[in-house]
Amino acid sequence: MRRTLGAEFAAALHRYRDRSAVEAAGRSWTFGDVDAWSRAVATQLRAHGVAAGDAVALYLANGVEFVVADVAVALLGAVKVPVNPLLPADTVRYIVAATRARVVIVDPGLGVELPPEVPVIPVDDLADPSRPPVTSPAVVGPDAAAAIYFTGGTTGRPKGVVHTQASTVAVQYAQLLEAEIVQDDRLLLTTPLAHAAGLFAQSALIRGATSVIEPGFDVDHVLTALRTRAITWTFLVPTMLYRLLDALDGPEPLGLRTVVYGAAPITPDRLARALEVFGPVFVQLYGQTECPNWGTRLAKDDHDPARPELLDSCGRASIMADVAVVDDRLETAPAGTTGEVCLRSPYVLEGYLDDPAATADKFLPDGWIRTGDLGFLDDRGYLHLRDRRADMVISGGMNVYCSEVENVLAGHPAVSRVAVIGVPHRDWGEAVHAVVVPEGAADADEILTWCRDRLAAYARPKSAELVDDLPVTPFGKIDKKALRAPYWADRERSIG
Repeated sequence: MRRTLGAEFAAALHRYRDRSAVEAAGRSWTFGDVDAWSRAVATQLRAHGVAAGDAVALYLANGVEFVVADVAVALLGAVKVPVNPLLPADTVRYIVAATRARVVIVDPGLGVELPPEVPVIPVDDLADPSRPPVTSPAVVGPDAAAAIYFTGGTTGRPKGVVHTQASTVAVQYAQLLEAEIVQDDRLLLTTPLAHAAGLFAQSALIRGATSVIEPGFDVDHVLTALRTRAITWTFLVPTMLYRLLDALDGPEPLGLRTVVYGAAPITPDRLARALEVFGPVFVQLYGQTECPNWGTRLAKDDHDPARPELLDSCGRASIMADVAVVDDRLETAPAGTTGEVCLRSPYVLEGYLDDPAATADKFLPDGWIRTGDLGFLDDRGYLHLRDRRADMVISGGMNVYCSEVENVLAGHPAVSRVAVIGVPHRDWGEAVHAVVVPEGAADADEILTWCRDRLAAYARPKSAELVDDLPVTPFGKIDKKALRAPYWADRERSIG
């Protein structure tokens, strides 16, 4: 059995070489085109000293170049480090430094200057297919590192999540089944390829399907693609789905067979409308960077407005995953009892980069990992999320780590103390909200404006309130549960 991404890609690119692999920027590339181009880029990377096990950072906007570079890194048995273009400049530089990237393939248009000692390949200088190619994938073991994905940490610094060749291949096997990707699918990808969309692009390559890549989500462009480009599959966060629903007058024969979504449930009224417009095509995923995408799955048949108890859930354990809920003693909690959600699968992380303490805290015996999420399993095995141990907000499908936002806000001269929480939002699931104890004269709108150039767009507070003091727990910590309570009082699920 092939157990490396490079081997999977090489086999698929040869098998489907005459089929369309990628469409982007008004052009189309076959699997054979991607094969030749990625092998040329692999040769270019090798000339920069990249060998098996070396980190290669991809700091790129959405486009065919990301896919080509992804394959090239895998062919060398190197370690992919995807860097989300939405991240602040300091975080980008931190990721490059933390991974000791041998080289960064960079889109200068993203506007972040890297330290002069970091070797870079501008995206426009990627090798063309005429370069003598790498002839075969590097031989690396299934336990070798294949990717480092970054997720925020409670200290405000992102953590590097290390995945092996075996885990990256395993998640693809699960994804092909659970996301229902088939060979004649045409996948419309509009979210960052450095995030979940990149995993779906990998699935399309392995399966022989076509990725139709957009630079970002634009309602008009997406509707045009759905109407004119024979799209059968797409990935959305609920915010995007709501924008599409608002733009459509009624049902259209769009040809979609599958819409995968994550990060938040669809509200019942919006789901009824979505089913009317698109049909029974929805699949919800729940996972985390440490167990990508497929911890649980809410299937198409479960999206039934007549069964609202299922719509409150994020589904049952995925085909290659186990789900458990444990109490404070880390013992299995009875059905219906809220505790910490734990996952086990062949595609959990190997560990956190250079952080053995965090790795040890993440794992329980027998391969289980702690998610930091609180929820319960009902008597049919459906997982219902209720809150998070981790101090995190999910807004429009993007993870926002409150401590990072608080650290930025604390730098404002009129901010004495601050707490950041998630509050309900009809479209985004949650919106970032700042509760500020001011230092002298302060203006909430001015504080929000001040954040504009200091945080990624999705992480900026959308609202702020000025208060005299912040509530604290008996242990002297800010009581965020008390801060959230007024906003979530009429909701069972206290996260988006």
